[in-house]
Amino acid sequence: MAEKTDILKNTVTSERVTIDKAKNYEKKRFTISYRMRRLDRLEKAFALQALKMLGNAAHIVDVPCGDGRFFDIFSNAKKLTMIDYSENMLAVAKEKTGNPQNVDFVRADISNLPLPDHCAELCFCMRLFHHMEDDHIRLTALRELVRISRKYVALSFYNKSCLRFYRRKLLGKKIRGCYVTFTHFIELANQAGLKFIKRIPIVNTIEPQCLVIFEKA
Repeated sequence: MAEKTDILKNTVTSERVTIDKAKNYEKKRFTISYRMRRLDRLEKAFALQALKMLGNAAHIVDVPCGDGRFFDIFSNAKKLTMIDYSENMLAVAKEKTGNPQNVDFVRADISNLPLPDHCAELCFCMRLFHHMEDDHIRLTALRELVRISRKYVALSFYNKSCLRFYRRKLLGKKIRGCYVTFTHFIELANQAGLKFIKRIPIVNTIEPQCLVIFEKA
């Protein structure tokens, strides 16, 4: 097993996020530009697809949950565990959702989730892997998701094979986020014990965001 290391604390949902930033995260991130509104719709449709593979009688783990952006989709599950490293994000998520009885809020890092083995039908991980700088960290996170999943893992990462990445590189602009190829990420997932099922989009023509559903091998 790879050595565990804090991962979430180094991301946008880290302990450095103030309560004001947490309260305004979704509004500022996903409503201002057409591009981000479109990505928000794509990601929520993806979450709904993952849920439909299971039905409502399922335990879903959303990590990192942020301010609860996917709560409306997952809230009818039998059990929902919302995990984030940021106490402020969790506080905002609790306020936003009303802290319902079927939802647990947990502060933890994805490298060391305080959950038993095989406890959830679906582990959902959106907008975290593109913050991971190397394969050691990626495998640590993947293996922890595999450990607690009984059935599926649905996640996103930045696919290097897209116009946005190569355009910025050609123009000498700063590359924001950590990119890998689709083939390489699938190889890592296989090492962690996952089998590829489907991806959205089928080809990353413009945007780097690649959404993938895996099944435990």
